[in-house]
This record gives sequence, C-alpha cells and structure tokens, in this order.
Amino acid sequence: MALFLIFALVVAFFAIAFALQNDQLITINFFIWQLERQHLATVLLLTTGLGVIFGLLVTIPTFLKREWRISRTKRQASSLEDQLLAKQQEVNSQTRKASTLRHSYQNLLQSLDLLDHTTGLVNDAVVPRTTRALLQQMKMQPLNEEFQSVGLLVIKPERRQPEPGNLKKDQALWSAISQALQHNLTIDSWLFSDNQGTFTCSLTGLDLKAITQYAETLKTALTEAPLSLPDGTQTALDVHIGGAVTDAEHPTESEQLLMGKAEEALALAIKRGRNRLKVIWVTD
Repeated sequence: MALFLIFALVVAFFAIAFALQNDQLITINFFIWQLERQHLATVLLLTTGLGVIFGLLVTIPTFLKREWRISRTKRQASSLEDQLLAKQQEVNSQTRKASTLRHSYQNLLQSLDLLDHTTGLVNDAVVPRTTRALLQQMKMQPLNEEFQSVGLLVIKPERRQPEPGNLKKDQALWSAISQALQHNLTIDSWLFSDNQGTFTCSLTGLDLKAITQYAETLKTALTEAPLSLPDGTQTALDVHIGGAVTDAEHPTESEQLLMGKAEEALALAIKRGRNRLKVIWVTD
C-alpha cells in the first residue's frame, strides 16, 4: 500500500510539471465538433486518463474471472479439508474401537492362559484352531470381503551376531521384536509367538501381492535399523519370512496344509539368502 501511494505521488508530480510546462492553447477537431482555446496539457492528460480507463475496462473481466477462480478454488480446498478432517476423525474412531476390541480380546486370552508370557502375544499353540476357524469363515461367507482369503506368515528373526546360551537376553530380544511387529500390525491380523523366537501372523482379505507387501513391511521394520533392547543395547537382525495364501480360486479346508505351505515357503526364503521372503498359494 505504501509503495502504491508513493507511485501515485510521483505520477501526480510529473503530471503537474507537465501541465505547467505545456500551457499553450490549441484547437481540437473531432468529426463535426470543434473545441477552441484548449490547453495542450489538459488535452494530453485527458487522453491519457481515457486510455487508462479503457485499459482498466479491458482488464476488469480477466481480473474478475481470476478472482472468481481463486474464490472457487478456496471453497473447494476448504470443502476437501473438511472432508479430510471428517475422514481422519472416522479413521481415529475406528482405530480406537479396534484397539479397545483388541485389548478386550487380549484380556480374554490372558484369562484363558493363552498368552505367551515373554512377548505378551498369543501362544502359537492356538494357530491351528485359529486357522481352522478362519478357513470355516471363508467358506461360510464367500461374499464377505473380509474373508475372501486367509493367509499365514511365519517370521523368523535372528541376531546377525549370535549370542548362544543366554536365555534372558533372548527373551528380551523376543519381547522387543514382538513390540516392533505389533507397531506395524493391521487391524485384521493377529500375531502369535512360540516363545522360541519364531512368530506367526494370520491375515484375512488380502491377495498374494498384498500379503507379500505386508511381509516386506514387517521385514523392513526389523531390519531397517538395529533393534533397541530394554538394557540399552542394540542388535542387528536378519529376518526370513515365509507365507501361504488360500482363497476361492486356491481353496483348502486343511489348516495343516496352509501351515505346512507357510513353513515350506520359509525354508525357501532361508535357502535364498539373508533377509529374504517368499509367499505362495497353497496350490504352488
């Protein structure tokens, strides 16, 4: 605003100076009209002013259109922000509900003595029963997207530099691994532990590609940086993951077959080298 005022004062100064130095009287002819004894400066300033006005009239539609577009964009952005906020609130609400439900399940499992006391995860002794129940749900609810498929991942993390014969440190490591895995666990999956350093994850509703990507995420969570233990030390891990998936096109009603295929995939991943994973269909 200050720059505009200064500019206006400068223009006014030059206009006054121009008028004082050009005070000659002239005659103006325009078609049939004739104006006599008009000051040259007045005529020039008047024509300049008319030019400015005509220029403004030409630019006003463009200016108004731009302002209208800006206003519309702002309204759209505000609407999208409101929608995003509503979706975020919905996601947060669903996450809280899922967390509450999972916590209630954990309490129930603890009361039934089905939790591994080292990691706080479900003991893998119930993996066959859980898998059998999921396969039955997939068969009974063929139109339910949540049960379009059932998958198992077997996760085998190991120290890059082994420390044999120290059970206390091993248990601390397994507990840290379980926490890292749970931070990356989706709502519709469950994690099991055998209290020997091997973890099993059950998933539903994901195809082979999605489960492979999920396994990659879990592997990255354990290998991207050294794992911090409760005593302040850090341990680098190698992780192998094997998985198997069944769906309507690759059906099975045998939980043992699905578990066996996951173990077979784990053996293939270990054979391929460090930090490898393999997920297969039950028919592979």
